[in-house]
Amino acid sequence: MSDGHTKDVFVERILNVSHANGVFRVTLGVSEDANNVRDAIRLMVPANQLGPILQGIANAAKNIGEQIQFKADDDDGKATTSPKKAAAPKKAAPKKRSTSK
Repeated sequence: MSDGHTKDVFVERILNVSHANGVFRVTLGVSEDANNVRDAIRLMVPANQLGPILQGIANAAKNIGEQIQFKADDDDGKATTSPKKAAAPKKAAPKKRSTSK
């Protein structure tokens, strides 16, 4: 966009995904009512960029989820370390077998 502003578009669903001429076209929609969904926007992504974009979204969602969980645990007084530095669960020591002769 030439004015430097990002356009915000609310979407709720993926309506269609197609591929032609090296470009993925992802049509996103919004529910009008229980039975009707209308197109909201079509996202066009070069095929060689789709993987990195999806991975970036997945990583961001995972990170945000960890931050939300950490905040919720911290509010309950349970968290003491950051989620990435949390210690692995302790394993129980193996039971010693008694040897009777």
